[in-house]
Amino acid sequence: MARSIQVMLNSKHVPVSFEWRGRMRRVKEVQECWRLVDSWWDGGGDRTFFRVLTDHGGIYELCFDHNESCWEMSGVND
Repeated sequence: MARSIQVMLNSKHVPVSFEWRGRMRRVKEVQECWRLVDSWWDGGGDRTFFRVLTDHGGIYELCFDHNESCWEMSGVND
């Protein structure tokens, strides 16, 4: 289950930092970015994913839900 998070973006709308478990994480590198559009009639939606490496070495998968206009944490390899 994904958890809502706060994400800061640069001028190109790419994550530069986010808050996770009470700590601010700085994005060192965006490793991958992809968009997933599911069938709206099946309850799916339009989401953009970013797999990022942080300054402390953790890899996180951030997801922006375009239908809900919110960010979620969809994966953690800390």
